[in-house]
Amino acid sequence: MLHRALQANKLGGVNRARNLTRFGGNMKSVIVACVAALLAASCASGGQVPSQRERLTRQISDDAVAFNQAYGQAVSAQILLNILRSRDRLPRHYLAMTGISDSPSWTTSRSVSIGGVPLGAISSPWGIGEVGASREQSSRPSYAVQPFSADTLTRTAFQPTPANVFNHYWYSGWPRDMLMLMMVESIEKTDATGHTSTYTNEANTIFDDCGASVQTDGCEFVREVRVFLSMTEQHPYERGVDLERGRPLCGLVESFNPSSPVRPAAPREGQVCEPVFAVGSDTLRLRLRSLDDMVYYVGELLRAGGMRAEPGEAIEAQVTVRAAGLRGGGRGVPLFRVLPAHASAHGVYAAEVAYGDDRFRAGPAIGRSCGEQTAEGVCQDVAEAGDRSSSVLSLIAEILALNQSPDAIRAPSRLIAE
Repeated sequence: MLHRALQANKLGGVNRARNLTRFGGNMKSVIVACVAALLAASCASGGQVPSQRERLTRQISDDAVAFNQAYGQAVSAQILLNILRSRDRLPRHYLAMTGISDSPSWTTSRSVSIGGVPLGAISSPWGIGEVGASREQSSRPSYAVQPFSADTLTRTAFQPTPANVFNHYWYSGWPRDMLMLMMVESIEKTDATGHTSTYTNEANTIFDDCGASVQTDGCEFVREVRVFLSMTEQHPYERGVDLERGRPLCGLVESFNPSSPVRPAAPREGQVCEPVFAVGSDTLRLRLRSLDDMVYYVGELLRAGGMRAEPGEAIEAQVTVRAAGLRGGGRGVPLFRVLPAHASAHGVYAAEVAYGDDRFRAGPAIGRSCGEQTAEGVCQDVAEAGDRSSSVLSLIAEILALNQSPDAIRAPSRLIAE
């Protein structure tokens, strides 16, 4: 009996060993099948993962938008800063921003590992494999902000605006009352008898939106501009050009119901033709100011407004233009407004800058288009609903770019380096 029991035990051990070996083989097959299934699933889901081209396209698009916003904010903030300096009669400084470059660096790592799983004393250890890969991008955009050279600064900031720049904006649909206030330093008006009157645009003598009770040189200019714009809107535009018999006018922009035909005349050698308008029997010649004068002009208007504003309130220019998005005109809104950041509403602003002990904003987004003024709602003709400050900032920024050489301002660029 004992012999039979030993034989049975020995046979059972052999059978158990065989079963473990068979189990190990089956386990190996199962693990291999699982790994193959995982790899197949990974390959199958690869079509749902964005391709490298799609990721690159999105990256470039996102970067272009981000660089555009950064560049716009940098330029507008510089202008707002100089306007605030002008208000306080501090020196103004202009810097050139020569584009944005971004050369990202890529770090790629791959890993393969097999973890052992013992399947019994008589079997070989098998394992579960893991395959991994990761790719990281580090990026820091680079840019250059530097002072203009002496020649570029003179051409950009201190020389009078060229007549062709004024003509461009006059014909481009910009608010003409804003263009006249911002770009024109004086008007020389000659009547039919040859008498010439000069109206000078002096910001430090403009108060109370130039009502009838204000008798200053600056307000005489403002009233003359308003009469001029009213006449040109009432009369249909008439070129009144007679190339043979017309009166020659160098720098002719437009004519409105001229009393006699006019014709454009070519400038003489060395002559600079300023913008000229023929309105009825009058001839108006515009003397244009420089970009720095425009910045100083807005700052001086805010200086007078700041004397009226309470601490923490909006500071407004003391002269109005047509409200933004209000085709009917109405009372008008301040040419420019500056709001302390803590007192302004949340939203998108054209410029924000730290100055002194506070932060200031200017140019809130105006998303409206109204046919006529209403007593309440978004079509109110009030400063908050029709702020023109973003248009002023945009005008100065564009002229700043137009006055520079092509190499001084470049579009933001991105270089993909792998």
